[in-house]
Amino acid sequence: MFLKYFISFSLIITFNLYSDDHMVSIESDGSVGEFNYVTVTNPMSFMMALDEFDKSSCAKKWRAESDVNVSLWALRGSGSSTHFILVSYDDWDKMEKGRSIFTSCKEAADMLVKISNNTDSSRSWNWVTQNVLSGRAWEANTSFAKFNFKVERGKDAEYIEMWKSMMLDQLDNTAGSFGLNAVLYGNRYANYMVYIGADSVSELNDSIAKVRQTESYKKYTSATTDMLSNINSEMVQLVKFYTGE
Repeated sequence: MFLKYFISFSLIITFNLYSDDHMVSIESDGSVGEFNYVTVTNPMSFMMALDEFDKSSCAKKWRAESDVNVSLWALRGSGSSTHFILVSYDDWDKMEKGRSIFTSCKEAADMLVKISNNTDSSRSWNWVTQNVLSGRAWEANTSFAKFNFKVERGKDAEYIEMWKSMMLDQLDNTAGSFGLNAVLYGNRYANYMVYIGADSVSELNDSIAKVRQTESYKKYTSATTDMLSNINSEMVQLVKFYTGE
């Protein structure tokens, strides 16, 4: 009897370990995000404005009632923006609730004025995305490659399936998170973006290099060449998560 239970327990542990390493689910997590791109002209005052709001009663209510996730990221390769503020929600209903709270607060309005005074507002813009496919939790990573591009109209479903198939073959080459987001609003530049995450820039670049050497990636690029228009690629690094602390 003991041997029977021991074998069963061992099989469960082995299966769980195998699942953790190889059975990464690539599905939509349902999240939506506001990417607010800014060109910072006074970094110190800009950061102070964000920190001040983060500790306000408005920010506390915003987080408590909408589960909003707010973070600041530094950019390289964007062409004009130096940073973006990512405001992420679990779904559209949470976003609607969060927007209602944020836009009704004096503290939020004061922060926006201060941000405007410390950025080049002529270069500020934003877009709203919804996650289409993702693997692993992006919040765990600090460095990302973000690829912005346009998919030919009517080719969306075909492209999404090709990307998912390719990434299923790359699980051993990408230790961090990865995902595909559709740009639903503000898509004058791109209508999709792909992100690849890692714990450092060197790890990120090693992962991308490994992916690009595979046959599945070569087949993917060949099959999607005529349906994609690349906009740009960005190196993205975490500056801070805003949690009120």
